[in-house]
Amino acid sequence: MESVRNSWQMLQTSIRTPSFLDLDVDCTAIGIASVNGPAVHFKKILFLEGEIHEEPETLQSHCASLLALWAAVRAPSLIDLGKCTCIGRRLLLQEPTLGRRFAVHATQLDENNLLFAVVSSTKRWNNVETAKNLVTVLVQHAAQIHAADDFQPCVPLEQIGAGLDWYQFTTREVEILKLVASGISNKQIARELGSSPNTVRNQIHTLFRKAEVTNRTELALRVAATI
Repeated sequence: MESVRNSWQMLQTSIRTPSFLDLDVDCTAIGIASVNGPAVHFKKILFLEGEIHEEPETLQSHCASLLALWAAVRAPSLIDLGKCTCIGRRLLLQEPTLGRRFAVHATQLDENNLLFAVVSSTKRWNNVETAKNLVTVLVQHAAQIHAADDFQPCVPLEQIGAGLDWYQFTTREVEILKLVASGISNKQIARELGSSPNTVRNQIHTLFRKAEVTNRTELALRVAATI
């Protein structure tokens, strides 16, 4: 029963609770990092759910800034990073730019490493304490999973960038990989390449198999880690 409770599947369920839905959280990232002053080194991405930003490096860059802030205050923190160009939200809401808010909290694992959680939304959070409590509970839950004997990371950073040998892809597949990593939709990729969305969808599924991933998020991260 304990192994069921301490699972990433249960955590995935927990981020669909009314509290999360009320805050309109569209991206949740959990990982392990070392922080030395302003320098942040990401060691593992343990859990990532939500939209990938227009440039895959953007989320990691934001997380680094947030972790440096957290290391200074050592408390659940909220920050508004202003304009955001997340392509999913921009297309869905047909707005050029939106404000983006982040909540961050962490717990020290040892002298050099901490486990962090970051949640993000384009909705303005009126109840600041709710957002802080939410990310605090998320860190506690993630720390329990990390401490479990049967712990398996959801998205190990080493695996994201490992084994992506460019020689196994055709020139067209390399083009598609880079377009997927940029965060654009199948329809937009099809327009870029002068192809059909169905053809692009089939090509992306072939790329899943070649890159040994199961979804676009993992594929985008893997590409970003190797280019």
